[in-house]
Amino acid sequence: MHVRTLGHSLGTVSAVLALSGFAIACGPAARSASIPPAPILGSWPDPAFLPERQCHGRYAVQDLEPYVSRARLALSLPSTRAVTLDRNRRCITITVESVGGGRLTELVLRGVAVPRSAVLLILAGAERRG
Repeated sequence: MHVRTLGHSLGTVSAVLALSGFAIACGPAARSASIPPAPILGSWPDPAFLPERQCHGRYAVQDLEPYVSRARLALSLPSTRAVTLDRNRRCITITVESVGGGRLTELVLRGVAVPRSAVLLILAGAERRG
């Protein structure tokens, strides 16, 4: 009889934990005021703009300065509007016109060895919404 009661208690605890996890997962996501939300195409957010891939100000400005000249190579892409060193955010901010332009910019940055975590990639118009 004791084993049956223990099994029932574990089942109840498991159900409560599962429901709690579901409620937390469905709650509103916390958003950083400095990182605009990722654009959603179809039903998934574009990975190039996900918050975890964006710059979070972990670099010192003097560490970013050598990367800026390399990142400016992205200006040769037709969809890149601006490449700037944002001293307040401690990030290299790159503004692009399209989601595809953001993906292409990521490839260029990888090719010239600019760490992705040093770059805040912004879709044009998203800076007004975020």
